[in-house]
Amino acid sequence: MDTFSFKLKSDVKIGLGILKDFTDEVSSLNILKPLILCDENLLSSEYFIGLKPIFENFSKNGLFYVLKLKGEPSYELLSSLMDEIDLDIFDGVVSLGGGSTMDIGKGLALLAKNRCEPKKLKGFPSGLNLPLPHITIPSVLGSGSEASFNAVFVDEKENKKLGINSVNNFPSMVLVDPNLSMSAPLPAVLSSALDCMVHCVDSFGSVKSNPVSKMFSAEGFKNIWNFLSEEDIQKPISRMKLAQASIHGIYALMNSGDGPTNGFAYYFGVNDKIPHGMAGGMFLKDVMLWNFENGYNEYSRLLHDTNTDGMESFFQKFDALLLDAKIPTLENYGYKLSDCKNLSEVVSSALSGSFSGNPISFNIDSAKWVLEQQFR
Repeated sequence: MDTFSFKLKSDVKIGLGILKDFTDEVSSLNILKPLILCDENLLSSEYFIGLKPIFENFSKNGLFYVLKLKGEPSYELLSSLMDEIDLDIFDGVVSLGGGSTMDIGKGLALLAKNRCEPKKLKGFPSGLNLPLPHITIPSVLGSGSEASFNAVFVDEKENKKLGINSVNNFPSMVLVDPNLSMSAPLPAVLSSALDCMVHCVDSFGSVKSNPVSKMFSAEGFKNIWNFLSEEDIQKPISRMKLAQASIHGIYALMNSGDGPTNGFAYYFGVNDKIPHGMAGGMFLKDVMLWNFENGYNEYSRLLHDTNTDGMESFFQKFDALLLDAKIPTLENYGYKLSDCKNLSEVVSSALSGSFSGNPISFNIDSAKWVLEQQFR
């Protein structure tokens, strides 16, 4: 590899209790009139209740806005928020919450300086003005949305999950306090953690990966695997590993590309309303197993400093982990083994981009094999 690029931009700070010093941490950005977007779910968090006066005081010349979200954010929701909120009065955005809240924050920060119908920014827009400074504070760890320049939005008319993906979306600052994640429901924690694992594995094997992205993939995988397989995931100190893996995984993915697992997750997530990370967890082990059994031997590089002794041990422990976590299968969503042939044709057509990122050839027959594993 003679030439490659790697994009990083945000100021990232991770620490237990770091939000208690929020005002000091963000002082360098000189934000005086912030729009604070707060996930409604945080209002019942005992930890956040203690922090809320800090954010309300910080927004005294701006707006503290509670987002009531149902499902994933859409372009249509962005449009309605633009009608409701006067973006001209703000000089910065703070997003407090899960990935959907942060994606909305990215969208509004960008649209404040690039006024248009949100769908006009669909995909990978270029030639845009810089957005308002954006501070992301995640309440669920794993997806990496807090540090990503990608922002996912659903087109309600087309029923497709797309996004507004611009390097301008990199947050100015990322503040990660694992204490804030402790009120998240366990299924959400597991889903987001599995999403992180998919990021690390898909990016590692991606045909577009590079030496630096692989370094982030491997470090992220070590942390996320040990978090899920060894740690008490309900302890704040354990969430530090998840917080680090979240950043590592998304930096790797942004600077390489995805693979079949992420593609399966998007397809079935949208069509069957399965949480994205959970959908990825349904397919990750079997995509890895298919690759390994068909000649891809590089996964062994991910196993350093993990509690596994070779790939056979890894797959056995992965099976046990998925079972303990009660990860669903396609059968739980009404599919049958006899559906796999037709499904493999449909997904192969829809996911050609993700399939092409796999480290070895992945085609309709590969997809059929992976789908059939859901009915073992």
